Formats: sequence, structure tokens, C-alpha cells
Amino acid sequence: MTVEWPAGYVDVEAVRDDGRAPAGATTLVRLLALLPGHWPCTEAVGPDWIRLRIVLGPYAGESAVREAVRTALTDPALRGWRLAGTAPGG
Repeated sequence: MTVEWPAGYVDVEAVRDDGRAPAGATTLVRLLALLPGHWPCTEAVGPDWIRLRIVLGPYAGESAVREAVRTALTDPALRGWRLAGTAPGG
């Protein structure tokens, strides 16, 4: 089955940089719980990475989505995870 995506979406990736942190599946559940529930998204997950594809809309643009994910990753339950492309601890 092929999913048709609207023109406006953003892919956000997080990576685990501390082997003591919970693996991807656990972290995905925690991360989604910290993001707005009305954001349509799909996810892909591995032991050391998470990718969210979030549909953009009137509720949030790309920068707001990225900032929300960045903020969620500061939660103590997500310690050891960071946005891909950022320095550890950043």
C-alpha cells in the first residue's frame, strides 16, 4: 500500500547517543506522548534512531515542528537522544 502525502510535511530524525538510554521503540512512544496529538504523522524506528514524518498545516509550520521535537527531547525520559545533525548535548 502506498501512502499519498500532502505537499507539506517535514521529516525529523532523532538518534541515540548514549547506549544506556532506552532503545528506539520505547523512546518513540515517549516522544509521541510529548508532541501534540493532533499532528498527523508516521514513524519509522530502529534501535538507535527514530524518524517522524509530520504533516504540516495551519497548526504548525516546519520550524514549529522541529522546535517541538527539540523541546520534547529535553525531557528527562528522553535523555541520551538528540536530533540528528546536532552535536551531542545540543
